This record gives sequence, C-alpha cells and structure tokens, in this order.
Amino acid sequence: MAEHMKQHERAQIEILLKRGFSIPQIARELNRPAMTITREIKNRRIDSNKGVKERNAVCVHFADCTRRDVCRTNCGLRVRCRNCESCHLNCADFRMRTCDRLFTPPFVCNGCENERVCILPKKFYVAEVAQANYDGNLHESRKGVHATNRQLEEMNKAVCDGVSRKQSVRNIIASNAGAFRGLTQKTVYTYIKSGLFDIARGDLPYACMRRKPRKPAETKTNAKCRVGRTYREYLAFLAANPGIRHVELDTVKGSVSGKVLFTMVFECGLALAFLKDRETSQTCTGIFNMLHRVAGPALFRRLFPVVLTDNGACFSNPEMIENARAENNPYKLIPRTKVFYCDAYCSSQKPHVERFHVELRRILVKGTSFNSLDQEKVAWILSNLNSYTRGMLDNATPYDEFVKTYGDGAREFLSRLGIERIPSNQVTLDPILLGERFKPTFRISRDGLTLSNGNFSRYMRLSLQREIVCFHRPPESFFLAENKISELAFQARWLAEP
Repeated sequence: MAEHMKQHERAQIEILLKRGFSIPQIARELNRPAMTITREIKNRRIDSNKGVKERNAVCVHFADCTRRDVCRTNCGLRVRCRNCESCHLNCADFRMRTCDRLFTPPFVCNGCENERVCILPKKFYVAEVAQANYDGNLHESRKGVHATNRQLEEMNKAVCDGVSRKQSVRNIIASNAGAFRGLTQKTVYTYIKSGLFDIARGDLPYACMRRKPRKPAETKTNAKCRVGRTYREYLAFLAANPGIRHVELDTVKGSVSGKVLFTMVFECGLALAFLKDRETSQTCTGIFNMLHRVAGPALFRRLFPVVLTDNGACFSNPEMIENARAENNPYKLIPRTKVFYCDAYCSSQKPHVERFHVELRRILVKGTSFNSLDQEKVAWILSNLNSYTRGMLDNATPYDEFVKTYGDGAREFLSRLGIERIPSNQVTLDPILLGERFKPTFRISRDGLTLSNGNFSRYMRLSLQREIVCFHRPPESFFLAENKISELAFQARWLAEP
C-alpha cells in the first residue's frame, strides 16, 4: 500500500511546477504515479486574485454580447454596452472568464510565463497550504456527526424501541445492523449523550455509573466543513492574495432559547447585525443571500471577499455561504466569497468582532433578552455604534471609513439596511437608547444584588471579601463599601434611581 505524501514531497512538487516540469516528469522525479500527482495538485490548489482586474473583455459573454441599456440610464451611448467602461459593474450577467490552463495539466498557474501580466483569476499550488489541507483532512474529517437526518430517524426508532425493552446498545446495534450502517457502539453512545435521540442518558442500563463527558458532540450541517478552511490555510490564502480584506463573523446570544444576533465586522470597524429567531446554518445562509441581493454581485464580492468565523454549528455549511444560486438555473452555484475558521478556543484570531461585542453590551447588557427587539431597533443600535469615533481610525467613525473605502455604493447599501450616519456628539451608548423598559434595575437583598425588570433575568452575586465593590451603570455609578452593603442587605431594600 502506497504511503501518504510527505511534506518534503509537496515542497518538491511546488519547486518543479515553478521550473515548468510536466506532471509525468514530476511523477518520475518523486517515483509516484502521474494520477497521484494530478489529484494532489487539483485537490489542494488555492484560489488567488493576484493581478485580477474586472473588465468587460474578461467576461465570458463579451464576444457575442449584444445587450443594450444595462445600467438603465440615458447615457447617450448608442452602441452596445460592452463598449462602455462600466458595463461589468452594472451587468447582472457578468461572469469572469477562466484560463484554459486551469482545466488542463498542470492545472495551476505555477511556472506560467504570463503570470505577471495575466488579469484572470488564478490558482496556485503552495506546499505549505497543501500540507495544512492534508492535516485538516486527517483530523477534522473525523469530528462531528456524519449521519443524515433520515439515518438519525431510523437509528432513533431502533434505539428507543430497544431501550424500552431494557436492551443494551450493543444488542440494539447487532439486531438493527441496517439502521446503524457500521457505526460503533461508542458512536451511538455519543449520539445519545448529545441529545440526538428521544431517550436520555439516564434511560440506558448502567449509564449513570459512568462519568459524563465534559463536552457533547456538535451536530453540524457539514461535519467536514473545516477541511481546507482552517486558520493556517487562511493565513496562506492572505499571503497568496496580498491586500485582500476580510470580514469577521460571530453571534451574540440573549436569553436561553431566545432570539440571537448574527454580527459581522469589517476591517474598518463598521459592524452589521441581524436579529434572527434561530441559530442555525440555514439562517446564516439566508443572511448572506439577502446581503447578496441588497448589495448586488459586484459590490458583494468587494465587501465580502473573505469571511473568518468560529467553529459554531450555525456556520457549518460554508458551501452555501461561499456560493450563490444562478437566477436562471437554481442548480448552478456561482462563487461569491471564501470562508475560513479560527482555531478552537482562539477568539483572539478575530479580535474586531470580539471588541464590537464589548461595545454592543454597553447597550444590550449581558443577560438582556432579545425577544422584544426587532431589526429596526438593531439598525438604530448599529447607527450609534458605527457613528462613534475611534482612536485607531484617527478619530474618524467606522461609517465614514466604510464609505471612503468602498465608495457611494456602500452608503446606499447601508441605507437599505437601515443604518445611517449620526452626529458623533449625539451618539448614545446606554440601554436608555431603546427605551425605559431596557434600563436595568438594581435591588440589593439578603443574598446579593439582583438585576431585574421586564427584560433582565440575570442574577449577580456580590463579592464581600475585604474590598470596595463598584457597580457602574452609564452614565451614573455608585460605590458601596463592604460594611454599608451588609447594612443595606439586612435592614432595607435599596432600589437604584434612574
């Protein structure tokens, strides 16, 4: 059996491609079959926008295009629109042509004589990225739940029936081999503990004698979503596409099982947020489809060339985020962005969106339920946050930097989302921005401090160990010493004045 390809072999492939070696010549140098080299190059090559320029001449329809009045303005041009410099910006059918070299050996642009002057999209084979993709296949492909919904239904029926008869998991699997399709006993236990079946862990015989696992398995739409999209490959993609901008994606949760905010932050600091009822991959895909319609294909590709997010289950369908369905053919997918994932427990790899959450919590205090919010109120919150000056932007606002970077089309895009520019001296970063019902109310009792009103249900406990405790609620604050807190806690109830 042939061994897996090593890192030094991948480095040799990259060097030989740059020298112009053909695939059969590379195969002889490495003593590998030519088909192995071909699969390695095609499966692990990466996209690059190096030197890419969108012009009319690079459209696949340019040669036989006869369209007129594409921009629907009386521009005075009496000839075909393909002769207009801005045709590719306004035409909905604009599709960039792909070089024939990418469909025939060697399938990449390594070693091409025209690489420096070519304006078409490119693909390169980079040994470091290929090795990272290989490592991801080894590790990430073995994580998560790989069963389909139909398989889970069949297994659920078999498991529930067997457990009701006091059968063990081993016997259930052996008696229903067709439903479990070769799954091991440990995997079925994992599915049960993760809540994928209608029975609980305590329903199993002897299950309570075993220690409960610290972390349940995640149920993802695509369990192999991280393969080829790790943070290491993200850094390599940035190196192959210098100057490309990225957008950080995350979620903010309100109360348990309540509404959730999907948040996005651009490099200029501007933030977007969308209020949704459920935190699912279908919801995330729907948000990007909506943004694609609002912005248009050309502006969307400029705004979202790369998306960096965490490993949440709601982001586990990257194919549908990366591609848009063609209007005339819903089965045809058109690439629109690239998705990459941060490493586990490394929120520092997407610092902009994490910093935005700190500012957002000044208005939506942690523990606030989002159920009484709507998208109009969320847009009002974003208008205030994006109109707040930032020191890192030389006291400019994220809104102004966003419009400066992407042009007037970006201003219209924000207007369609309900986000407007507010004078910086009128920005309010306080729960009062949303009305009296969102103002927190503090009450000190025998057990500590309770934060409660129509939207707050979070219990905060006081620390009374040899220190002065400070609770800050913008724009007021109050300071209580340890002995004063004890006196108030046992003698009276104190209600914070608004």
